[in-house]
Parts: sequence; structure tokens; C-alpha cells
Amino acid sequence: MGILAVELHFPELGSLKAKRMFLRKLRDTVSRRYNASVSEVAYQDLWQRSRVLIAIAASDTSSLDRTLNAITGYLYSQDWQVTDIQEEVVEIDGT
Repeated sequence: MGILAVELHFPELGSLKAKRMFLRKLRDTVSRRYNASVSEVAYQDLWQRSRVLIAIAASDTSSLDRTLNAITGYLYSQDWQVTDIQEEVVEIDGT
């Protein structure tokens, strides 16, 4: 399982409604393209800042690494600023 903790900055936004539009796009795209879960976990009441967690499960580490790299690339290619990103891979023993 892989987890990305991402800090986002939206310098042009002036309302929570506008921020929610960006977060909805993020959630919908990451869920659809990468089969990952997305949740905003901090700064819900700030207009220009957000912290989201993205979680993904994969059957092998190379597939997980490719997907995490693809999600990271997507995050950096959008109209927001990524101010911090932390990645953690959690191995769960299935025996």
C-alpha cells in the first residue's frame, strides 16, 4: 500500500467553493485514472491551502512505484502548487 501526503496551495482562489472545485477534480481524476482514494485531512476551512492523503493498494511494489510516480506527476502538472509531498510505502504481510 502506498500513501501520499500532499500539501497544496491555491494562490488565485478567493473562496472555499472554488477550492472545493479543484479538490473534486483531483479526487475524481485520481480515483478514475489510478484507482486511488483521496481525502482532504487538514485546512478544510482555508481558501488557499489544503492537505490531502492519497492511498493506493497494489499487488507488487514495482506497480505501486509506477502508480505513485504517475500520481505525483499529475499533481505537479495542475493549476495548484504542491508545497510538500511525502510518500510512504507500507508492506502488509499477507500470510
